[in-house]
Amino acid sequence: MTAPPKSPPAAPPKAPPRVAAPAAPTTASASEPAAIGPVKPEFRPPRIVLNGVEGWGKTTLAAYAPKSVILEAPGETGYETLYGVGLVPEVAVGQVSSWPQLLATLDSLAGSDYEVVALDALGGFEHLCHEYVCATEYNGVWGEKGFASYQKGYDLSAGEWLQLLTRLDRLQADGKTTLLLAHCKVATFKNPSDADYDRWVADVHKLTWSVTHKWADAVFFGNFFSVIEGGRTGEKPRKGKGIGGTERVLYTERRDAWDAKNRYGMPEVVDIPNDPSKTWGAVWNAIRKGAK
Repeated sequence: MTAPPKSPPAAPPKAPPRVAAPAAPTTASASEPAAIGPVKPEFRPPRIVLNGVEGWGKTTLAAYAPKSVILEAPGETGYETLYGVGLVPEVAVGQVSSWPQLLATLDSLAGSDYEVVALDALGGFEHLCHEYVCATEYNGVWGEKGFASYQKGYDLSAGEWLQLLTRLDRLQADGKTTLLLAHCKVATFKNPSDADYDRWVADVHKLTWSVTHKWADAVFFGNFFSVIEGGRTGEKPRKGKGIGGTERVLYTERRDAWDAKNRYGMPEVVDIPNDPSKTWGAVWNAIRKGAK
């Protein structure tokens, strides 16, 4: 079996270009009212975030997307492993080692023939962003006298993260669907109106997740369908026994146990076929059907 394809050429790492501030409006333009009228219906390529449990098939979904390219964060080898045993088709892969290189690579994809650009995975790219901010703003100091001082490093990183989202917006304007894959973990939700409870969350900082969640057109949570046997007696909860758990499902709406949303009127649960080659089709058909 041949080795996985090499990554597309990327510009050498350099400081990411800053988005220039818009020019100050002239007095005439500032006083003119905005044009108001009906909006023409338009389906734009979706900006998708997929937050899923381990083994659900996040990388497989990206590999079976049409004309896809997968950009991998340091340490991510899921595609290579799957390709090595023949479970995914051959696609273009780019291994990214720094934040400037990620931004430069995304810039290089504008005008390319790829239809889907996937980032695997969100937490790894967030770490590259933090490294960049720590190096450029705090001289490489991570502790209380640097990046971690009053959590200011995370605040600056959330602003820097917008550089990534801006480039993904440009790819959307270029006709490309963007797919951000995220690992997840269980964390306690501080409930202001009742008792705290555990829920699935993306394995990134809350500020990163906040701006990404607001930006996305669809945030999906991938899990295995489980049936809990004997989980409650009357009004008193008790530990139940999980049965089943082999059928993959995609949740498209927020619940207490996870984050999700969509702007397409999708069903709240999408059944995912066991055949990996049909996973992308199932998700895409649900998006298009809901968008009609």
